Amino acid sequence: MTGSPHSNKQQTKGNLTKIRIIEVARELFFERGFDATSTAQIASKVGLSEAALYKHFKGKKALLLATVEPERLAERDEDYYVALSEKELFHEWATYVMEVVFKNRPQYSILYNESQKHPELSEDYVRYIYKQSIIDCEILKRIKKGVIAEIDLILLQVGLIGALLAMLKHKEIHDPQLNLSIVPEDIKRMLFLMVDGEHYKM
Repeated sequence: MTGSPHSNKQQTKGNLTKIRIIEVARELFFERGFDATSTAQIASKVGLSEAALYKHFKGKKALLLATVEPERLAERDEDYYVALSEKELFHEWATYVMEVVFKNRPQYSILYNESQKHPELSEDYVRYIYKQSIIDCEILKRIKKGVIAEIDLILLQVGLIGALLAMLKHKEIHDPQLNLSIVPEDIKRMLFLMVDGEHYKM
C-alpha cells in the first residue's frame, strides 16, 4: 500500500524540519558551545516547541552527533590515485582533507571542542559517521604492501584537522578583516610539511 499524497507532504515537511533543527543547533553549538546551548533555545529559534523537537531527536546528545556530520566532497576515480607516486598521493590526500574540513568547519570545530568534554562524541563519530575516502583506501593498500611505512592514518588526519582549525582561528583573531573563502596558501604550505616527505620513506 502506497502512502497518500498528504502523508508524502507530511514526510517532506518533517524532513525539512529535521534539517532546520540540525542547522540551528550546529550554529548555536559552534557559537556558544554544547553545554551553553539548551534544547529550548534551539526549538525557539527553529519555531518549534521543545516537545516537538524531541519528536525528531531522542535527546540533546543525539542532536549533537547529527550536527557534526560533514558534507562529503567528490573524489576522483580510484585509477587516478593508483597512478600517483607516494609523494603525489599524500599531497592529494592532504588537499582533500583540508577541503573537506574547510567546507565543514563548524562541524569539525564542534567535534574537536566538544570531544574534550564529551569523549563519547568522538567514539560515536568514528563508529557511525566516519568513512574512509578512496584516497585513504589507496594509502592503506600501499601500507599493507610495505610501500608506505606503517602509520595510523586516522591519527595523522586528526593532527592535520586540528592544526588546520587552530591556524584558521589564529588568522581570524589576528586579522579580522581577512576573507577566509578558501584555505590561505601559507596554511596549506605548513600543513603539507606535516605530511610531505616522511611517511613513504622506508
